[in-house]
Amino acid sequence: MIFQKMTWTELKEVDFSRTTVLIPTGAMEQHGPHLPVDTDTLLVTKLAEEAERRNTGTLLLAPTVWLGHSPHHLSFGGTLSAQHQVYIQMIVSVCRSFIGMGAERIWLLNGHGGNHNPLSIVLQELKNDYAPVVVVASEYWSIAREEIAEIRESGLGGLGHACELETSLYLYLNGDQVRRERIQDDGIQPDSPLFHIDMQHGTVASRVYNFRELTSSGVFGRPTLATVEKGERLFRAISDKLQAFADQIHALGRSNRP
Repeated sequence: MIFQKMTWTELKEVDFSRTTVLIPTGAMEQHGPHLPVDTDTLLVTKLAEEAERRNTGTLLLAPTVWLGHSPHHLSFGGTLSAQHQVYIQMIVSVCRSFIGMGAERIWLLNGHGGNHNPLSIVLQELKNDYAPVVVVASEYWSIAREEIAEIRESGLGGLGHACELETSLYLYLNGDQVRRERIQDDGIQPDSPLFHIDMQHGTVASRVYNFRELTSSGVFGRPTLATVEKGERLFRAISDKLQAFADQIHALGRSNRP
């Protein structure tokens, strides 16, 4: 079920006791000289569309929220960013709209790292106001962490931004828009063992960086290792995990309250 393709009367008939609302969240920001600024939005949208296709009847796919929290990329230009509170209020408002329709489960599938912290606050705000409603936020690269690790060829720092992962996926999904002749590796790890940057490796401490401190091109990682074939493998592996994740969320609900 795709929200924007339905009429209000059709949406009124949705059985939300058997349906999870899937809201993809992306961004519109610089992705180096080789990827379009819609990268985060395109990738999470395509993955969400595949999840809905595989779970027809149990997922109601909402339009992707394309505006993200991206102040750390503004210095490069080519970036649109919502301030923290604006972004939180926007996502809370979308969720409240679905809750008003009767939604009992909401899955925020995130495609942009900068959205992670504000989405955590969104979960708390919605829990405060709508305690029985199940709201879950997740990044697709975390859900498929093990599968991505098996496919990637780069070491620590190879997956970051406009990297091996994102470039491979974009090559597979919309390769004509990738400026292949401009692909280059870039990115400098912070000069402290307390911090390291990679989509699959956490750190013992948190610190905010402007991307200008980490890269001269806007790229962080090893996009030179990206291929169309790798993108297809990644897309299918991530989609398999999202399908299983959707089933797990669907099992949650008001009846599961402690």
